[in-house]
Parts: sequence; C-alpha cells; structure tokens
Amino acid sequence: MNHLSPLETAERALDWARERDYAGYDPYDGLNSPILSSLSTNWFTRLVAIHGVNKSPVNLRPLLGIEPERNPKGIGLFASACLRLYETTDDEAYLAEAERLLRWLREHTSPETERHAWGYNFDWQNARRFFLPEYHPSIVVTVFCARAFLEHHEVTGATWSLEVADDAAAYIREGINVVDVEGFDAYTYTPHDEFVVINANALAAGFFLRLSDHTDDDALFERAEELFEFVLHAQDDSGAWYYSMPASDSHLSHDNFHTGFVLESLHEYVTRVESERVREAYENGLSFFVRELFEEDGAPKFESDRSKPYDAHASAQALITLVQSDDPEAHEVATRVYDWTMDNLYDPDGYFYRRVGRFFDDETPYMRWSQGWMTLALATLAREEVVDADGERATDRVSVGAEE
Repeated sequence: MNHLSPLETAERALDWARERDYAGYDPYDGLNSPILSSLSTNWFTRLVAIHGVNKSPVNLRPLLGIEPERNPKGIGLFASACLRLYETTDDEAYLAEAERLLRWLREHTSPETERHAWGYNFDWQNARRFFLPEYHPSIVVTVFCARAFLEHHEVTGATWSLEVADDAAAYIREGINVVDVEGFDAYTYTPHDEFVVINANALAAGFFLRLSDHTDDDALFERAEELFEFVLHAQDDSGAWYYSMPASDSHLSHDNFHTGFVLESLHEYVTRVESERVREAYENGLSFFVRELFEEDGAPKFESDRSKPYDAHASAQALITLVQSDDPEAHEVATRVYDWTMDNLYDPDGYFYRRVGRFFDDETPYMRWSQGWMTLALATLAREEVVDADGERATDRVSVGAEE
C-alpha cells in the first residue's frame, strides 16, 4: 500500500493536534474524573479508577467528566517535533510554533519546586510503590520537557532555552531521590519514592551528556558517565534490560518502547565516548531489539515474550531508535514498522489510534501517548530524509526567535 511520506504525515498529525490546542485525553487520566477522584482514597481504589478507565473497551471519559487537557510531556514532544520539522523544511512557522510551546512549558512548571521541572497533568498511582499528585515532578517528564529546550538551543543558539535545560538538570540532580543499587547511585522515579527504573536513569544520562556539550560543568558529564555505568551493569546476557532494578521488582520483562529509550540514550554515549565496551553493549542491545521485539510485518511486540497489544507509543519510539543507528537491518525494520503503523494505526483524519489489542482495539485519540509520540517520530524520519550526500545534516541554523 502506498503511504504519505513521513513529512506529509507529520504535518497532518501536527495540524490535527494544533487544531485542538494540543489538549486531549491520556490513557492514565482516570483520576481527573471528579466522580472517581472523590471515591479513590487509597492505592487500591486509585488503581481501579485509573485502569478501569484505561482498559475500558469504550471511552468513558466524557461520561465521567474528564476534560481534554494539555499534558506537559506531550507539549515537550510536540515542541521537539516542530523543531525537527523546522530543520527539515526551513519553514520559520515551525520554529515559531516550537517557541510558543516552549514558552508555555516555561510558564507551567511544577508548583512543587522553584526550578524548571514538570509532571503529568493527572494524579497517578504506580502500583503500590508511590502516589504522585498532578503536576508533581518526575524524572521522565522533566527530561522530555528539558530535552525540547536543549534541542531548541542546538538548533538556534538561543541562551534562554539553554538556561531552562540547565536548570532542569540541576533539579534532577538536587531534587530526585537517589538510592544505592549494587554500588551505583541510581535515581528513583520521583523525589518521594525508592523505585529504580532503568530507562529513567538512561534518559537522564543521555540528557546530561548532551547538555554537557554546551556547559562548562564537568560534574554533569561525570554524573552522566556514572549513570551509564549503571545502565551497562543492568544489561543482561541477552543484551536486554528489564524495566526496573532489581529485575524481581519489574512488572515488565523486556518491553518495546522502554528498551527503545535505553538504546536511544546509549547512542548518545556511543557517539561521544570512544569505548569498545560501550559500543558492544549498544550493538548487543540493538540486536536484541531488532530480533526479539518486532513481528515479521513490523508490528511492535509489547514484550519479547508477548506480542499484543501493538501500541502507537512503541511504534513511535521504535522509529526514533532504529533510524538513529547505522545498522542496515535496523533501518529495514524501521521501514516495516512505518508501513505497519500507517496501515493499522493511522486515521485519515490525521490522528493515530492507540493500539491493536488482544481482545479489542483502542482507537481513542490520545494527545500525548499516540499523537505526540507519532508526530515526533514522523518528524524524525522526515529529518533523516534531508541528510546530504556526505551523511551530514545542516543544523547550524541561527534564525529569528533565537533570543528574547
């Protein structure tokens, strides 16, 4: 089947989101219901509310009074997508849109800290491990928002966006809890818990390493190396990573998009540090990813030992992870993932369904989970298509909006 190009699809997906002012539903926003939140007073009832809404075969949100809202992480994803579309097309409108979204993020930080940090726009219960009220900061949301500011600085040379990214890194280093895991000082998910998630540490490491290229903070680079050493230590003999450490705490085995996060982050390390050990770890992880986490037709398996649900978030992160590598097999898988996603998850109106499930499909448009992620992935693919004959991309642009 012939599909639109990644650039055309990215533009349609962005238009769909922009027409709705980037406000929408989220798979985990059940506690935004005034009905359910009043009844959810402990960890068990919160989980029932969140997952009851999440797993319902019909979208219950309108009936439960859940309003479409902006999600800070989603805004960060759309801002990054706009910046990549600007790099691809030189269209100043994309830069202007990215800066509009970034200014919104700068004005809507978590009320729990004076630094730049962000959290989800809904109360969130993570199993029995912790409860995180709306907008309370977490390491993952903060990294994705801060990366958008850093990307803006890299594209434009702006100082204001670098200052925000640097301040967000300071928040993570000072505000997120640290626990000892087998001799490593690893970050937990929030300032308040002791749950160590491997991909969260990898994301922080990649962000710190990339940011260190633009600062004179040697400690930032050193912290990135420490975190990457933890990530390498957590890799198992198959080349994969469990969701959490220790593995016995993990509710997931080797799942798709979290593995993609680790590999995307580790790629930052491979490109900046000459180490055969690090490259071997990356290549082993990528080999596992390509070999074990996709069906033959390109559908993204949920986990290495479990096929469905096939999820848009996994498709999107897979595309980002696969195309950044120089592995021809990874690029072939990316082509199949794109074709499968367009055939099975794309709606001609310009939005993406969430997933193809084991028992039913979820076609609800989720602004962050599917639309934000797929717009970013498509913009990344479009940017790859403008690589010149020497294999280098012209990104040294300083344009309007670079300074305030």
